[in-house]
Amino acid sequence: MTMEAVEALQAAEIVVGYKTYTHLVKAFTGDKQVIKTGMCKEIERCRAAIELAQAGHNVALISSGDAGIYGMAGLVLELVNKQQLDIEVRLIRG
Repeated sequence: MTMEAVEALQAAEIVVGYKTYTHLVKAFTGDKQVIKTGMCKEIERCRAAIELAQAGHNVALISSGDAGIYGMAGLVLELVNKQQLDIEVRLIRG
């Protein structure tokens, strides 16, 4: 992982992700709240992360693959734009 990704995980209050990926980054999340879902729950993960961010939390949504293609960046940005939300979304490779 890149240092930027590690720092983002460490700075996050809450981590959201596919259960396998959350296990892979456990060394960097410590005892933070982690919201895990199974396969085919991408929309639910994105919505959970967005709702938490709207509530003022610093949230890390983790996924694998290219951020804009296989990853979930496109879906998050689509949901945020569709709802015209005023939350910061940062894409971090890592």
